[in-house]
Amino acid sequence: MPIITLTTDFGNDDPFDGVIKGVILNICPQANIVDLTHNISPQDIYQANFLLDSCYQYFPKKTIHVCVVDPGVGTKRRPILIQTKGYFFIGPDNGVFTSIIKKEKNIKIIELTEKKYWLKNVSQTFHGRDIFSPVAAHLASGVNVKNFGKSINKENLVKLQTTKPIKNKNRITGIIQYIDHFGNLITNIPNDFTYKKLTGKVKDIDFQGLVWCFALGNSKKLTAIHGSSGFIELFINKGNAAKITGIKTRDKVDVKYNL
Repeated sequence: MPIITLTTDFGNDDPFDGVIKGVILNICPQANIVDLTHNISPQDIYQANFLLDSCYQYFPKKTIHVCVVDPGVGTKRRPILIQTKGYFFIGPDNGVFTSIIKKEKNIKIIELTEKKYWLKNVSQTFHGRDIFSPVAAHLASGVNVKNFGKSINKENLVKLQTTKPIKNKNRITGIIQYIDHFGNLITNIPNDFTYKKLTGKVKDIDFQGLVWCFALGNSKKLTAIHGSSGFIELFINKGNAAKITGIKTRDKVDVKYNL
């Protein structure tokens, strides 16, 4: 049974994600559709890139990942299909696949130009329904990747300007790259960059760590922990760190650690 995941900024109030599922099931009734999330912040391509990169490898091989965070819908931005050694990715060429393109080797990229695999009437505002979901369904039904359009070089794809942490002796400078539903602040500093004990600041707000689990964190101050996404997280025990501190994505993080 083919698996298709959906990552969008549609939210849960409108029928957009439901309609996409209807299109897929009309073409490929045997598809197993998984909602990765529909709560990407509106038009936040950076957030979509981070979440998709953090999650895709936990699915079985040959899973088709559809990402519709598409502020450029209706413009000349290209609809694309990416084939890696283990997975497929479908969505707009706007940077949502930046981390995957950098991480995966020997990838094939197709610009979706073959309209017979689209819906007949294509809206300029809903390519998720009219292009991406039918292409995913046809792919899940066994259509060969090369049939969807023309090959393009990965060097020609749109890529986000991502910020890498800077390491200098026993100090690291990074940013907050994502804030989750609980208000935890996920940095771009990999877990393996740091050691057992660290201190730091975000916007002149101090934090320290590392603790083994959330329950061992401070209930009034920021605490650092090795996050499940592979990056250092800052949190307040049983509190929403983002709301309490006012820290936002892209804010600078300064870390000092001890061996």
